[in-house]
Amino acid sequence: MAPQIRWRSPQGRRTVAKIVQKEIPQWPNGLYPEQEDVVTRVLDGEDVFCCLTTGGGKSAMFAVPIIVLREMARNPDSYPNLPIRALPIGLVINSDQGISRKHTEIQECKTWNIICVDPEHLRDKAWRQITDFDTFRTNITFGCVDEAHLIDEWGAAFSALLFDTSVNSSAVVFPPLPPFSPSLPQVSPASRPTQICKSLGMSGDDFYLLQCSNERPNTQFIMEPLDHGLGGKEFPSLLRYLNSGRKAVVHVRRIDEVFRVFMYLFNSLPEGMDRLRRIKMYHSLRSFEANEEILRLLDEDPRCQVVIATIAIANGINIRSLLDSITLGFPESVNQAWQEKGRVGRDPNTIARGVILFQRSAQSDARKQLAVLQPLESPPAVPHINPQTGKSKRKKTVKPMEHNKALMLVEEHCYIALWSTIYQNPPLELSTRDCIIAKRRFPCSLCQARAKMKLTFPPSPLPPGLVLPPFHPPTTNQSPPLSADQKKLKLKKKERAEAETTLTVFGDNVRLTERKRSINQRRPRSSFFPSTILKLVLDNLLSIKSLDDLTNHVESWAFVSEHVASLHSAIVKLQRRFEAAREEARLAKNAKQRATRRRWSKKAKHEWDSDEESGEEEEEEEEVEPEPEADAEADDESSADEVNHHPPSSPVPPPAKRAKTALAEVTNRSRPMKKKPEKQETAAAVAATFRPAYKTSRRRAAGQ
Repeated sequence: MAPQIRWRSPQGRRTVAKIVQKEIPQWPNGLYPEQEDVVTRVLDGEDVFCCLTTGGGKSAMFAVPIIVLREMARNPDSYPNLPIRALPIGLVINSDQGISRKHTEIQECKTWNIICVDPEHLRDKAWRQITDFDTFRTNITFGCVDEAHLIDEWGAAFSALLFDTSVNSSAVVFPPLPPFSPSLPQVSPASRPTQICKSLGMSGDDFYLLQCSNERPNTQFIMEPLDHGLGGKEFPSLLRYLNSGRKAVVHVRRIDEVFRVFMYLFNSLPEGMDRLRRIKMYHSLRSFEANEEILRLLDEDPRCQVVIATIAIANGINIRSLLDSITLGFPESVNQAWQEKGRVGRDPNTIARGVILFQRSAQSDARKQLAVLQPLESPPAVPHINPQTGKSKRKKTVKPMEHNKALMLVEEHCYIALWSTIYQNPPLELSTRDCIIAKRRFPCSLCQARAKMKLTFPPSPLPPGLVLPPFHPPTTNQSPPLSADQKKLKLKKKERAEAETTLTVFGDNVRLTERKRSINQRRPRSSFFPSTILKLVLDNLLSIKSLDDLTNHVESWAFVSEHVASLHSAIVKLQRRFEAAREEARLAKNAKQRATRRRWSKKAKHEWDSDEESGEEEEEEEEVEPEPEADAEADDESSADEVNHHPPSSPVPPPAKRAKTALAEVTNRSRPMKKKPEKQETAAAVAATFRPAYKTSRRRAAGQ
């Protein structure tokens, strides 16, 4: 006889509330009204499409039906006139691959009551065997698609696989928010769930649509421009939020960004092991167990504050201690952005922040796209043919930005009102107003700045006595230039290596000597001559002039009183050895420079002599000019006297030899010819220029 009572009836609702109170004592208030409505419809076999915010209790909607049916199967007499399943099974399709390979246990319906499988495994032959097994097909209660906004990524064949799997069962679809696919940006959010329902076979009035607002009343939404790029190694915009002491997740797009952000934050903290406990990385290259351990530490360890993660942490993560979600760069879509902000504020009693640090270039591109109303599907580019070459040049097509993302980047009034307009959050007459008029508890960053409000965000709770050091921008390691005297006191690379080897042997000798004492038998080996003391001695080795000077440098050493004298002796030996080696190297360098100078001097002298010889040979080959005839002997005598009193000037030196250009002798160029020297005047002609213009001596002789 068929049962006469439906689960949606008052008796059915009371039965669900009674079982929930019995099986889940952690929920003293039971289910939310919308959760109870969906659970009863699923138990009645109806198709449901549910749109809730992240953390709105979607998991309970497909877990509670199995809990109710299991309790009824154990005590069938306590719940008469209600449908019962002996081995209730629920199929949840999401990105989890935890038990998707346990084929035998799944098809027998004895080990698990809720099966989570990823879409890829629905194509496997083993899963075809599971769905064809009579026991599994008879007891399956519902098929659920969790995170339905990913259906577009799963492909068109997914719907047929789902239909074949969920025969004779209700279908439940749980997107985290009203889907608004990046591939269909001009479709209104109100019609987008209808399109997904049609792709899943839900049409008309054959299914129940539950759409709730995805606003998060305990979360402030903030958007700020970045003061730096995302391709570098410095991210100072994060420090202001992380120094508030709140547990935070930093969302980035690529794994290399995860590492760069991690290293920047690592160097921003003081040295110590706490740095590795305070900052963690979460990405797909880590094992599933390692990522799960990071989430556990983030939730339980008060010293674990920051997790840098890729998109892998954006779906299906429930960490109630997370308070801040910080995204570097605006995500590819508004769906992804709101999904990331849904990781925080899971506890309604906490105050959360959702921060997006976007690039100014992205905001500029959004303005350009909205200014020209560029369609999302650009027409094919027409090839341009160059008339000279005859070759076509196709312009590079730029991938357009999602329309709603562009709207968010250029918004200047209220971010939350724009979110509600995009997702059609009910009631529209209130949700589409700005935060001040809507009297939201935590206004967005635009409304806060406009109203000049000041909000306080308390840090995450810490145990008594625990204080987390703040983040400081890492200082650069560029030291000021050293003077000449400071350079002399600095060890060279080879000298430092030699000194380190000698001092390491000295430390081993200290350990061999001191470990014989009972008080030092359990002392670690590295503590006898610590690396900090070794580095300090190496840095000041050449500047240590006395035993007292050395004692002042190593006063923190545990064995300074017993071994400082022997350490000073070892340092003096090293100083003498290095000084002798440097002096020998200086003398060798000077000798080498002198030899080089002598070699170049001989070469230059040889070239000069060869140039003079060639000039003299050319002078001998020149024709000798005839001397002018003398008119009188007196004139000849006076000229001869004046020549003797005025010796001829020294010959003009030949021009300098042209320097050879590089590779002049090995190229095919013809060598330039040497310019022929100009004809020089004779000694008599030069002497004549010193003769006076009048003949005083002859007149004086004639007068006498």
